Amino acid sequence: MFMNKSLFVAAVVIFTAFLGVSAANAQTPNPQAPRCYTVASLQGSYAIVGTYGSNVAVALATRSYDGNGNLAGASIINEPTAGSATGARTLTTATQAGTYTVNCNGTGQFNRVLTSNGVQTNQVDDFVITAAAVMGGQLVATTIVDAQQTPSAIVAAASF
Repeated sequence: MFMNKSLFVAAVVIFTAFLGVSAANAQTPNPQAPRCYTVASLQGSYAIVGTYGSNVAVALATRSYDGNGNLAGASIINEPTAGSATGARTLTTATQAGTYTVNCNGTGQFNRVLTSNGVQTNQVDDFVITAAAVMGGQLVATTIVDAQQTPSAIVAAASF
């Protein structure tokens, strides 16, 4: 009797476990959906929050892309005041203009000229599109993550 009840309980547990398993089905590809990112995938204005070091400084910026490979932007950087023993902060403004390329897989590069306090520097960033929507038959980026290749031209290296 105990053996029959044990087998019955085991069978119920196994059966219940199979009911709780979810199946993953591949989505059928939409033949109308675009398959490749292009420079047109970056169009419009985007907000940017950039951090320097371990949040030593922060940049709050906007950048606009024209969908043809050109970019422009403006930012304000909150950084430590050079030489301050009291933790004073300095706000610095900057503008940028340049070009961008986009690979089919959503990676790309920004090549931009950054201007701050009358000084211009060339900056290169690598990026990846991490989210997009289809608009007008085109994949358009809704989220981008980028990393600057060169040291900061604005925040002093001594701040790090």
